[in-house]
Amino acid sequence: MSDENNETTPFGDPLGNRPLDPLGIMDWVIGGKYKIRAYIGGGGFGEVYEGYNVNLPEQKLVIKFFKRVQSRDKFAKEAKILCLLDHPNISRIIDFLPEEGAVVVAYIDGQDGGVILKESGALREELFLKVARAMTGAIAYAHEKKIAHRDIKPSNILIDRNDNVFLIDFGIAKEMGTDATKTAYQALTPMFAAPERQTGEKDYNPFLSDIYETGITLFNFATNDMPYRNPVSPNIDEWGGKSSRILSPQLRRILKKATHPSPKKRYKTARELADEFKQLEQTYHHPRAFPVSLAAAFVVIALAAAVYFNWGTVKNLWTDLFPVETADQKALVEPERDSRLTEETRPDTIREAEVENKPPAVPPKDTEPVKKPETKPPESKPEVKPKEDTAAPATVTPKPEETEPAPPPTTRYLVQVTPAENATVKLDGKNIRLGQPVEIEPGRHELIVISPDYPIYRSTVRVAGESDNVKIDLAREYADISEINFQLALIPPSDQHILELTLNGVKKTIMSFPVLDFKKLPGEWEIVTNIIPLGDQRSFRPVIDSCVTFPYGGGPRSVLRSNRGIIEIFSDGQEQVPLVIFWTQE
Repeated sequence: MSDENNETTPFGDPLGNRPLDPLGIMDWVIGGKYKIRAYIGGGGFGEVYEGYNVNLPEQKLVIKFFKRVQSRDKFAKEAKILCLLDHPNISRIIDFLPEEGAVVVAYIDGQDGGVILKESGALREELFLKVARAMTGAIAYAHEKKIAHRDIKPSNILIDRNDNVFLIDFGIAKEMGTDATKTAYQALTPMFAAPERQTGEKDYNPFLSDIYETGITLFNFATNDMPYRNPVSPNIDEWGGKSSRILSPQLRRILKKATHPSPKKRYKTARELADEFKQLEQTYHHPRAFPVSLAAAFVVIALAAAVYFNWGTVKNLWTDLFPVETADQKALVEPERDSRLTEETRPDTIREAEVENKPPAVPPKDTEPVKKPETKPPESKPEVKPKEDTAAPATVTPKPEETEPAPPPTTRYLVQVTPAENATVKLDGKNIRLGQPVEIEPGRHELIVISPDYPIYRSTVRVAGESDNVKIDLAREYADISEINFQLALIPPSDQHILELTLNGVKKTIMSFPVLDFKKLPGEWEIVTNIIPLGDQRSFRPVIDSCVTFPYGGGPRSVLRSNRGIIEIFSDGQEQVPLVIFWTQE
């Protein structure tokens, strides 16, 4: 089973010591009947595990845990809709697990299109036509069920060992109902997504965007290249480039229309696109080969003609039979003829000479009156300007010095925090010292307390009078909130790196993953992550891409696209919440 995202991780760790388990759920029974057997891989959408039904242990299944689950009710509704998709070229969802935010699908022994393109290049003609018809038929079927895929790309097309084609990963699909312009998730793959999605249009039509993504994917399958240099702002005049020469005229026409930058100029429905591929006869361009028998006959004729005539006659016979080559010869002769033209006989040079002979009489007349006025005004202007400028500031300067606004009234404000050890207090974004009053204006102010042992405390306080103070007892503020267990994971996993994790100023060094006993109170935390390579990896520079939290059962999700900032961690009633840190290596 190939992972269904470009960002994949292999079975087991590099040393083969133990199976990877970023969610810490190995050997768990999910949904009351699905046991986790092995970790397959993961990426931006979530994590994928192999499992089986405890009542049918011989049947291989795939269980996908999604990060994009927003709520249990919404996930359950969408999963039920996807379970209704019954098409031979769609990987059908067997079951959905709303509590875990996961779906169960059949195990398919094959490779995704992205891997095939990397390993073998463009698809052979017979396989391409089979993939194109299967893809467009499956997408047309889903659209007629009012479901748009919204992430069509080669890695979401799975081809098994018998060349059966499956459209997979409907994880971000959305039932559109009667209004096809309403959208939810904004997940996309930049190289394949329609331009209206990449520019952030909120009212884009997901069905027309699916048609665009289908056309881009099929172009990629046929050429192992992309039709546009700039996928965010594609230019139809640059469509295809040199790589499109291998396409037949019929296929060029179909793909060019499907991938038009303007949604209005694409196919109106995916069914129209599917019908085009049903009628397509030739996919790739095959140059017509010159018949061997005709070539042999011409050689005999040429030799016979050389006996009775001279070589010039034979040459003329060649040019009569092959007009394409005479065109090439003309293209080579024409520049030679142009080079023989003298400057006197070239029409361009004659026109330039005629133009040059006419204007010389005019400029001297125009330049004489122009030179005289240019010399006079600069002499008179600088003499007048300094006199006027020196007089103006003399009358204006005393006025602003005499009128100054009165300073606003201030109040002495004192903040007391318990426990105060290593706590940081910010008032309107500025750090203040604990135990020392500050001068501030009366009114409302934003107060933030960052303590090592508690989530970030935020409050809006009202200051009035000549002096005021506030006491904050963090233990009392969070008395009704219980700790939850964070399951810290590093993706991709590595035993050649050390992770430095800092929460609210407290640094912790982690050397093995996943971490299953990392307990904290839910809420907002100031996080800083740093990854340090070991051994041979020191020559490479690791970079933290993002920090993501996603409860198994859905609920609020927090994404920090950096190695530092504020991350929100909520339990939504769950005792265990994954905190996943994604990184790359430069």
